[in-house]
Amino acid sequence: MNTPWQVSKVKLKFSYYINSGLMLFLLASTFSHAQQAGHEPLEKSSSLSFEEIFNHALNNAPETLERTVRQQQAKAYEAIEDSWITGRPNLVINYLDDALFDDIGQREIDYAIQLQLKRPSERNNGRLLSDSYQSQISAWEQALQHYIAGRVRNSLADIAEADTLLSLERQATLTTEELLDITSTLFDAGELARLDVMQVENLLLEQRQIELETEALLIDAERAYEVLTGLHVRPDYTYTETRVAEEDILSSHPQLLYLQSDINLADVNILVSEANARGAPTVSLGAARQRGSFMQNGNNNLTLSLSIPFGAKNIVSSQTSTARRNKVDAEVLYQNTLRSLDLALHEVEHELFITNEAILMAEERSQLAEQSWQMSRIAFAQGELTLAQVTPSLQAYLNAQKEVQLLLLRKERLITEYNQTIGVIP
Repeated sequence: MNTPWQVSKVKLKFSYYINSGLMLFLLASTFSHAQQAGHEPLEKSSSLSFEEIFNHALNNAPETLERTVRQQQAKAYEAIEDSWITGRPNLVINYLDDALFDDIGQREIDYAIQLQLKRPSERNNGRLLSDSYQSQISAWEQALQHYIAGRVRNSLADIAEADTLLSLERQATLTTEELLDITSTLFDAGELARLDVMQVENLLLEQRQIELETEALLIDAERAYEVLTGLHVRPDYTYTETRVAEEDILSSHPQLLYLQSDINLADVNILVSEANARGAPTVSLGAARQRGSFMQNGNNNLTLSLSIPFGAKNIVSSQTSTARRNKVDAEVLYQNTLRSLDLALHEVEHELFITNEAILMAEERSQLAEQSWQMSRIAFAQGELTLAQVTPSLQAYLNAQKEVQLLLLRKERLITEYNQTIGVIP
């Protein structure tokens, strides 16, 4: 008959095998899932520069599909900017025949080319419209580059954060394994209960679970980077920038330049809509052939007609109201964007100040936590402390290390956000 102690010993061994099997199953299943999903880590390169990454991301951006259409639009207006006519010429034909009535042989046919002319004061509208579209293309290119630069900055920051976290978690795993070795040695020496060993094994399982979850975060960050750039290689260093000296949002900001181009274009469209609403002189030039009856000879004539619209000021105002409202909407968007950028800039600046102060305090806490852990580890190995006293020291040490690294990464991210907000492209 088994004694209670023998039964407990069998249960402890069974729990040990269960925990060990669970650990192996967890590692194997996660590895198998990663292989099946095709999550291969990206290659690393020390020579891959931000400029190369940015150019690949820019060429890979769906927004570049707009470039051709915008260029075609600008060229289309450029082709007609010096024209004296508006719209397309019309061929006008009139035919008269009395065959269905008196039938005395009266015939008349005249045909002419009809042209709608521009007023002298409106002839420059085409050039202004063409120049506005050309300027908008340049502003759009700068805004697109600024936008893509921000996406690349965020992607590199995400990879750096996930990579650093994974390194910290792997180091935490090694530290926890070290604690398990000490605990197992003390257990073998009969100084600790099997329950203490199981507690540390449970801590190790939890730590490895965290490590695997962090590795998944890195895989997600790399996949987002791969989709953004189309590259299968990433830099093996943490991308950093130097904070620019500017402290105010300038009108040369890429986003503001593009919005200003919208305002300028809307202003020109007001002139164009006014011209369309007022109408334009129409001239017709052609020829006519007439015959009064069968007994008369036909006459050939040259025809010239001129039509000039006038008056109707209220109609002009109503038909240009939409164009004027579009300009006001563009101006409102410009002002709101400027305020948002200014608010975001000061917010980032404030966070930078707080982060710098937090880094100093976190580094001091990390040093104290490391000293405390080293002292606790030695004391535990010598049997002077219990596991319950050592575990909080280990957790405090790991958390303090993580806090420092995350704050340093946060600082680098905020610097890139500051430069992005101020409108600087690396």
